Amino acid sequence: MKKVLLLLSAVGLLAIVTLFFFQDSDIKGRFHLGDNSYMEDVSIVQKKGGVTSFVVNAKKAIFMTASDVQLTALNMFFPEKAMTVTSDSGLYNTESKDLKIEGNIKATTKDYDILTKKLHWDAAKGQLFSDDKVTIVGKRFYVEGDDLSATNDAATLHKNVKAVFNGK
Repeated sequence: MKKVLLLLSAVGLLAIVTLFFFQDSDIKGRFHLGDNSYMEDVSIVQKKGGVTSFVVNAKKAIFMTASDVQLTALNMFFPEKAMTVTSDSGLYNTESKDLKIEGNIKATTKDYDILTKKLHWDAAKGQLFSDDKVTIVGKRFYVEGDDLSATNDAATLHKNVKAVFNGK
């Protein structure tokens, strides 16, 4: 009788293990992050339509909530514009894919630099926004103003705009 029960138990266990490994759905690991959980040397790649929108590298990522990640010493690269944004810190939302950047922000391209204290990347719109003072410095121009909105096509300062252009 004991041998029959042992045999039935073994067959049942084998059936459960077989069902677990051959099920059709994806099996994803789940992380349970507690207070003060973090990762170092993090890269976030955001793609839209199979094309990379941007890549964020951070020295440290601290998980504040299930969806908010505090990034320190971040470097963000936009391949379409060949633009690099560096900052002291940022807050990345893993659900909306939005990024709020704060600190000493410097965006650099081959033609100009953008300096500000706050930027917000709206992933759904594919736009950068800033309500703070923004300074754009080029080789032959200097522009400052408030309320920046930028897309792949253009950047616009909406308020208190001051521009100085230097000729040859």
